[in-house]
This record gives sequence, structure tokens and C-alpha cells, in this order.
Amino acid sequence: MQPLDEIKKYSETVCEQIRWKKAHPVIGEEIENHLCDQRDAYICEGQEEETATRNAIIQMGDAVAVGMALDKTHKPKPQWALIILALLLMVIGAGASYLTDTPGDTRGSFSIFPYIAAAAVFFITYFLDFSILGKYPKQSYYLVLVISVLGVLQSSRIIGRAWFVLGPYSVSLAYLSLIFPLTYSLFLYAMRNKGVRGILCCGLGYLPYAVILLLIPSTTGFILFTLTTFILLGIAVARGWFGVSKKTGMLLVLLPGACSAGLTCIWFFQNAYRISRLSTLLNPYSDSRGYQIVLIRELMSNAAFIGKGSVPRQYGENVLSMSYFGNDFILTTMAHQWGWAAFFGVVMIFTAFSVLGFLYVSRQKSVLGSMVSMAILLTFIMQTVIYIAGNLGYGLLSVLSLPLVSYGKAALLINSGLIGFMLSVFRTGDIMKDSYKPYTKKSSFIAYEDGKLIINFKG
Repeated sequence: MQPLDEIKKYSETVCEQIRWKKAHPVIGEEIENHLCDQRDAYICEGQEEETATRNAIIQMGDAVAVGMALDKTHKPKPQWALIILALLLMVIGAGASYLTDTPGDTRGSFSIFPYIAAAAVFFITYFLDFSILGKYPKQSYYLVLVISVLGVLQSSRIIGRAWFVLGPYSVSLAYLSLIFPLTYSLFLYAMRNKGVRGILCCGLGYLPYAVILLLIPSTTGFILFTLTTFILLGIAVARGWFGVSKKTGMLLVLLPGACSAGLTCIWFFQNAYRISRLSTLLNPYSDSRGYQIVLIRELMSNAAFIGKGSVPRQYGENVLSMSYFGNDFILTTMAHQWGWAAFFGVVMIFTAFSVLGFLYVSRQKSVLGSMVSMAILLTFIMQTVIYIAGNLGYGLLSVLSLPLVSYGKAALLINSGLIGFMLSVFRTGDIMKDSYKPYTKKSSFIAYEDGKLIINFKG
């Protein structure tokens, strides 16, 4: 048997003992590389190739014993803390939605089914192999783009915003902003190793999604997607995934980013509605449109620490039955009905989930795992921050949803699927590998050194 065949046979025997088949390629490659390095070391000492290979295998140990030892350490790693927190948020959402329903409004329409469906979607995506996203990154980006364009073209305008309506069912196209960061991260993954061209393509790849969100229109979705995009792009440049210097890469990211921020500010201050919304937020008592903000702040200021808070006399006891105190103000309702303790309890769960999420994202070894998990986590956190600000009465942006808690079926299912994918990355991302080329400065073609003219033909 040829020396190389002996090494391959040894690695195959080791892998046969490992039950997690997805780990076989990575472990097999590591075993073969280690044996080849050890063999080369023996050859340098003067041994023949066959003898060196045999000694390297002997030094490695019995293949079956090595495989059994690796089987104990190479297993999927379920993140039980995050799973429990995610399910707990769904339970809180279902309970709060049921208990805060009013007999004259939505009691008869409440159903536990959306939360059951969300839990099912969560576990389906959790057990899916997230690496399949890396096999078709650009296809995923363009598929979502085409579907989004068709959705906008076929949409109906409801209160000035695009909705996709099919019979009795309707979905706000603003929820596309929850999916766009994930598919953009896949596009970014496809552009790795492509240098300056890759960064420029990522900038161009941002534009179609951004335009769609402005056409819907969804200012919240646009800002959420824009911030996520620039954070992901900045991380990719900082880690050298494009194969260009950090200085050049950051200039290519920050200059367009600054221009975009400037144009956004100009657009904002030329929009009368946005200006009035800002002035209402700063002084809600000056305009009748600030009624809702005043009401929320009054309810929160009159909330007890534990137990039901008081309602200012001018609003009446049935104020929470108003239609806008539904999915958009669950935390406000909880604080009023059960006290600040309930509010802070939910916020602490979201905080714990986010902190643990960042911890596991930082441990990802692959570009794909890092990009996918970071995109989903940022989407989760930004939704939450915007929602909490709105429920305190200080929200400049309209809320989208409170992830895993809000009763809205589309947002609930989308967020559940996204969180499931993120936890799938954490479960199996340790054995995911992909290549990237760190930046190396090329020497000049013509250089003058020590009084000599040097022409470098190798580059």
C-alpha cells in the first residue's frame, strides 16, 4: 500500500468511530494533515517515506481508540440556555396576548395556534443544516429580491403602506426588512476574497433591498437594514475577509456610509411628516397627534412596581381596549397590568438572550457562521430596542414587532425561523470551515532600493 493510501485509510478508520457524520470531512482533513506533517518531520531526520509514514501512524496511536476519543468530544452542541429563553419568550407572548385581550375586542379571535406554529418553525430551522445557505448564497439573495419585487408590484396600499393580500390573509411587506439582513449576509459571504471589487459589489447589493423598503415604505425597516448592512460589512473588512487592507476597506465602507447618512438626514428634514413626528416626540402636549405618546407616558408613570397601575381619570378605565394597544404595546400593557417588575423581567430575558448570542457569535470560526448569526442577532436586537423605546413613549420609529412575543403571525413566524437558524449555527458551527485570504501587501513592480532599480516580475 502506498504511504498516502495508508494515511487515508487511517483517517477513514478514525472517522468510522465518530457518529456525527457532518464532522467527518473536517476531522479527516486534520488527521491527514497531522500525519503528513509528522511523516515529513521523520523524513527530514533521514527516514524513508514508507518508514516515516508507518512511524507517524504508530506515533498517532490506534485508529479505533483515537476515533472513539474524538467521538466523545465531537458532537452537536445545543445551546440549552438560548433554547429555553426563546421558548420562554413565546410562552410570555402567548400568555400576555391572551390575558390582555378584552371581551369586546379580540378575546374571541385569540388563538394559541400561531405560537405552536412558531415553535414548530423554530425547531425545524434549528435542526436544518445551516451550511446549505452557503452553497447557494447569491441564488438566495436574488430569489428573495425577485419575490420582494413581485410582492411590491402585486401589493395593496393600506394606510399608506404596501401589504400583500390573499383572500382573508394579509401580510405587511415591512416584514421583509427582517429577512433582508440574512440574505444580504449570504451575498456578502459570496463576495469574500474578491478584494475591492467584492466590497463595491456589496455596496451595490445593498441598494435594491434599500429601495424596496423605501417603496413600501418602511422607515424602520430601512434603518434596521441599513445599520445591519454597514455593521456586517465593517466586520468583514476588519477581519480581512475581502483580502484587502483594513485601511482601504474601511474607507470604501465609511465614505459611502457617511454620504448615505447625509442623504438620509436631508431626506428626513425635508419630510414634513418626519419633522412633525420628531417635534411631537419632543413635546407631545403641543399637538393633538401626541395623544398616544402622552397616554403611554402617563400609563408608564402611573404603573406600580408589582400589581395593576392606576389610570389617569381623563382616559377612563377601558383605555387599554383601544385598538392600538395590541401587538405594538405589549410591554406597556404588561407594565400597567402587572407592574414594572413584569416589564423589567421581560427586558432582562431579552438582554440575557442578546448577551449570550454575542458570546456565541464571537466563537464562530467560519465566515458563513459569523455572518449568518450576526445578521440574525442584530435584527433581533434592533427590533427589541425600537420596540422598548416605543413602549416607553420615546419611540421615533414605528415598531415592527417584539421578537417571539408579538402576536402578529407573519413577524412571529419569521423571527422564530431566524432564531432557529442562528441557534443551528451555534449548534454545529464549530466544524464549519470556509476559506478566506488575509490581506498581504504586494511588492511594487518597480522599486528603487540602495541605489539599485529593482523590477519584480513575480508580483
